[in-house]
Amino acid sequence: MTRRWTGPITRFLSWGCGVQSTTLAVLSALGYLEPLAAVIHADTGWERRATYQARDWYRNWLEEHDVRVEYTSAGDIRRDGAAAHIHMPFWTDHHKGGHLQRQCTKQFKIDPIKRKARQVAGFHPSDKPHPWPGQFERRYRTALGLGISLDEWKRMSDSRVKYIQHRYPLVERLMTREDCIQFLQAEGLPVPVKSACIGCPYRNAVEWLELETEEFQEAVEFDELNRHNPLARSQKETQDFASVLKSSKLYLWKGLEPLATADLVAAAQNVRSQGDQCTGAYCWT
Repeated sequence: MTRRWTGPITRFLSWGCGVQSTTLAVLSALGYLEPLAAVIHADTGWERRATYQARDWYRNWLEEHDVRVEYTSAGDIRRDGAAAHIHMPFWTDHHKGGHLQRQCTKQFKIDPIKRKARQVAGFHPSDKPHPWPGQFERRYRTALGLGISLDEWKRMSDSRVKYIQHRYPLVERLMTREDCIQFLQAEGLPVPVKSACIGCPYRNAVEWLELETEEFQEAVEFDELNRHNPLARSQKETQDFASVLKSSKLYLWKGLEPLATADLVAAAQNVRSQGDQCTGAYCWT
């Protein structure tokens, strides 16, 4: 259950630079929502070119409307996402298939945004915990807005830390993703592309085909590089995790084929017919 607070709260927005979170930033800038202490973007280092273009355009627009924009990063997910530790949810061909545990969200998005929010709110690592229980939480109470729309309400979740309260203004305003697109268009503002790492294993066939040629080639190279990643065989999530992966291969494409040779056109037709579109909202909670 969402915690209810009284008294002053510092408000932030977790900005993925996609449609929904950008709509929240614009709503706040135009006075439809409460002012924000800052809009925070956690850069994974491997977003689409169109996403970076939208980020740069909207940063200028937001700052012109007196909205503070902050960037933060925990590194380049292309370089670090499967190097010393496998954070990304690669698909495996063991038994009937499945994917590794998704840890990239926490490492490259959630934790960096929490750190930046505490910094902007005035917290310093040298601050000593207050001797009275709950004093830290009361001092740094933070409301973090997340761009989850009404059609994604099942993805809502509470924060795992006591001093942060997750807010879902789009759900409160009964706005769907399509409503967000129409709102931005009505304001004469550009509609961003869906935000997600270029090499995100959760991409469906349509989304793989939407990548630019250079972006797709980067994903292909990353896919090939990690096909036999030895870290997967030593990363024990359960007692028998290592044995489960002992003979398996890793893939970015959920069809358990190399991305370079997968028939994405045929798979995309199936996606369109079934409406199987990932909004990416899971990657922020």
